[in-house]
Amino acid sequence: MIPIIVLIGRTNVGKSTLFNVLTKTRDALVANYPGITRDRQYGYCKLQSNKKIILIDTAGLDIKLNEIEKQAQAQTLIAIKEAHLILFLVNARDGLMPQEYEISKNIRKYQKKTILVINKIDGINEASKINEFYSLGFEKIQKISASHNQGINTLINRYLIPWISEKFKKKITENLYKDTELKKIAIKVAFIGRPNVGKSTLINGILKEERMITSNTPGTTLDSISTPIKYNYENYTLIDTAGASKKKKKINDFQRFSIIKTLQTIEKSNVILLIIDASLQTCHQDLSLADFIIHSGKGIVVVVNKCDLFNSVELKKIKELIKSKLKFLYFSKIHFISALYKKGIFQLFTSIKESYEDSKRKISTSTLIKTMHIAIKKHQPPIIKGRRIKLKYAHLGSSNPPKIIIHGNQVKYLSLPYKRYLINFFYKTLKIKGTPIQIQFKDNENPYVKNKN
Repeated sequence: MIPIIVLIGRTNVGKSTLFNVLTKTRDALVANYPGITRDRQYGYCKLQSNKKIILIDTAGLDIKLNEIEKQAQAQTLIAIKEAHLILFLVNARDGLMPQEYEISKNIRKYQKKTILVINKIDGINEASKINEFYSLGFEKIQKISASHNQGINTLINRYLIPWISEKFKKKITENLYKDTELKKIAIKVAFIGRPNVGKSTLINGILKEERMITSNTPGTTLDSISTPIKYNYENYTLIDTAGASKKKKKINDFQRFSIIKTLQTIEKSNVILLIIDASLQTCHQDLSLADFIIHSGKGIVVVVNKCDLFNSVELKKIKELIKSKLKFLYFSKIHFISALYKKGIFQLFTSIKESYEDSKRKISTSTLIKTMHIAIKKHQPPIIKGRRIKLKYAHLGSSNPPKIIIHGNQVKYLSLPYKRYLINFFYKTLKIKGTPIQIQFKDNENPYVKNKN
């Protein structure tokens, strides 16, 4: 069993910063705004002697009013129940706050071992401000500055490692190895789309539990949340992301950062589910996201959600309209689903696996050359300055995504329509689905030109 540690505290006390420091990642969203973290964020922290723990970052336990923040607190309470150890973070700069007495009372109800972590001690000269926290009555207390990496090693060596050794006598090296292997072979699937298209609802439907916070309020998810799942003996990592909304009006820093995180998630994923709301017209933002995914070279599956809102006649018109607007994604499957009622959601895994496998396909040079020659025979390259452009041979430069390199003479003069013709021909002939193909053209240099002088 791998130890689980949860970080709790008020908003803006530095939980996400400490999460990033301990996991040595930037997976948790950090900004100088309260209430950024809403879902539970999971990460691995590897300690000395191959000891590994699961770390959970949570939403702030403040007195909240709106529905999303209530759900966020519910997620935090679930995380506390899952955990073996609690790191209760407080902010030295703010001093002891009334809410922290309430939080400490709630913690004690769960009878979990707790370490009080006094964060943001850098630049604090008033010892009395820090000493206030001792009145909370916790035996184990550690002062740190997560953003300046102060006291982190002491926290690990004085508290975390001894606690693991005491609580978990059994060696976890084998589990560490197994977990690492599972992580390596898991297909990473990112759920991308505008806010409120149903990304979190879809993941909840797949997981058959309320693992992600869902709400009718656009922008509920502000960070990228990863969840492992096994389906049909295959390992997947489902990644829920913030809605990539592009608005003319000003957006604040953490909303802008969410968009960046979404694009970063595309880069580190294997297959992207582009989720579109059937009740809204396909807009420029949907097309921009699709274009970004194609250029990133990632596998793509289009998912049209909320189809339950329409009758068969209306749905038929919507299908035709969407297929027309997304005709440049002809190589990708389009699924029409209802995440809310779990209709058609598990068929997605067939397309995900197909997309992933085709992106990694090894295509022989002989197959590529043969395909290229058939394409040329059907439609020859144009004539430039009295000479026809010649395509001589092709080979696979790399996979994931498939990158075909074509060598020839005067290839720099190839028109865009002819390049598109070749790409389409390779798609159809090689039956590649769900992944973009990249083609690079290389001119064969004439050796006599160099030696002319």
